[in-house]
Amino acid sequence: MDLDMHHAIAGKLEAGKAAGWLSEYLVAWHGAHGQLAPSVTVWRTHDQNDDAVKAYVNGLLSDLVSARDIVIADV
Repeated sequence: MDLDMHHAIAGKLEAGKAAGWLSEYLVAWHGAHGQLAPSVTVWRTHDQNDDAVKAYVNGLLSDLVSARDIVIADV
């Protein structure tokens, strides 16, 4: 796991929580030892919709996490 990248991802997701987009998130690392890649699951706030949150988080994390590795969990 890349600790600096983990902190960068978490920092951006915390900003998303503070802005009212997300209620919670989970950052997980998957892959072979030494080649771990991040995946993110987010829970949106009740006043946001899945499509808007997906677009927001994809843009927020575009330089850190592949869009295919971002999941919007059921509320």
